[in-house]
Amino acid sequence: MDSAKEIFMEFVGQAGTVFEVGKSILGLIENHWEFPRGIDENVNNLRRKGDRLNGQKEGIESRIKSKLRPRKKISKEVVLYFEDVKRMNGEIPILVSKVSTRSFFSRGFLVNDVRKMGEELDELLEKGRFSDDLLVDDLSWIGQVLPTPSFVVDAIELVKNKIIRYLRNDGVQKIGVYGMAGVGKTTVVKLVNNELLKSVSNFDIIVWVTVSREFSVIELQKKIAEAMNVVITVDEDEILRAGMLYEILTEKGRFVLFLDGAWEGFSLEKVGIPEFSGGKLVLTAQSMDVCRQMDCHVIKMERLPEQDAWQLFLDNVGHNLMNFTDLLPIARCIVERCAGLPLVIVTVACTMRGERSLSIWRNALVELKSNILVWVKNEVYSQLRFSYDRLKDPGIQKCFLTCASYCEDLGILKGQLIMDWIEKGLIDEMGSKEVMLDKGQAILRTLVENCLLEDVGNERVRMHDLTIDMAKLIIQEL
Repeated sequence: MDSAKEIFMEFVGQAGTVFEVGKSILGLIENHWEFPRGIDENVNNLRRKGDRLNGQKEGIESRIKSKLRPRKKISKEVVLYFEDVKRMNGEIPILVSKVSTRSFFSRGFLVNDVRKMGEELDELLEKGRFSDDLLVDDLSWIGQVLPTPSFVVDAIELVKNKIIRYLRNDGVQKIGVYGMAGVGKTTVVKLVNNELLKSVSNFDIIVWVTVSREFSVIELQKKIAEAMNVVITVDEDEILRAGMLYEILTEKGRFVLFLDGAWEGFSLEKVGIPEFSGGKLVLTAQSMDVCRQMDCHVIKMERLPEQDAWQLFLDNVGHNLMNFTDLLPIARCIVERCAGLPLVIVTVACTMRGERSLSIWRNALVELKSNILVWVKNEVYSQLRFSYDRLKDPGIQKCFLTCASYCEDLGILKGQLIMDWIEKGLIDEMGSKEVMLDKGQAILRTLVENCLLEDVGNERVRMHDLTIDMAKLIIQEL
């Protein structure tokens, strides 16, 4: 009897449990299940809305691309919109797959999910109706667009593109551009600076610094910091300042540091410039030796070819000069006298702009032939003179000055020049003639690498007209 009672009570307990389970299932169905009528059409609507959303996103991206400029960034609202679109692009296929693989009854549990996703897509489509508030000011932006000539000749453009290719090459960290004063080094790197700023590049910051002639680690550290709108404590020592600058540049990410007008090599570590951190260094110098000391990929700025020089002159003097046939032969002689240096060409052209008197043009040519430095002394002479002064060795300086006495258009034979130096006693007695000849070759190399002489091939060197005029002025001062 007791056994029968226990069995009955167990049955009642189990029946109660089944009843509770059944009640829970019915509640679940009642709260979360809907008759899945029309769910396939609703899923198709999801796909169409998703396509519309992606089309809207592409339109916004195109607008941003056309308007994105330095000192601007995408607004936070637009960034969040893009993140939501990305999330929806991941969720839509998952929900569509669930609906397509479930049974008729199971689909009833997805009706509400399909409806909510449709409503969220409607909200995103409405949110994406941005007017003109796609971009905002970027207060953390570092970099400055620099003034450049409106007309750029092909030769300069080619060097600019070469530098940009190096910057995009992960195997190149340091680039050195060298050439004589007035050849266009600063212009070409300013063009590169502006190109990086106006395009979407892989660099986070672009820093431009003009290097002082009297090099100082602390002064350079200060200039780099100021260009990034940061402050390095003035009373800290050089090593600690280098550590601060290193930390700042590393935190900024991928950077390009332009150092315009380097007159001597220096240790990046001492200054605090990181190497092999994704950053790039671009420097300009008048001496190839500076580029070599800095372990740069070297680019030499050559003088402009004849056609580029003429086009640059016309662009600055005015193309209507072509209407004055009597002036053209003299103008071409003037351009030839400028010897392919953009700074000289622009200076002379701007001076002659609007001048139509034949006698004035003839007089200008005579003056240029007499001493071209009269026209560009302020712009060029100080730089050329500094290159001469940096030779430091009085013997090398005397060897350089003797070159001004040669008047050979095809250049001076290297061997003859060295022999002349030896005969004039400018190269000290050194035991044997071979040793003295080697010393002469070393002096020649120094003068060529400092752009005071130009190697024209065929074992000859040549002195630029500007350099000749400078040498004559120096001789007069001695």
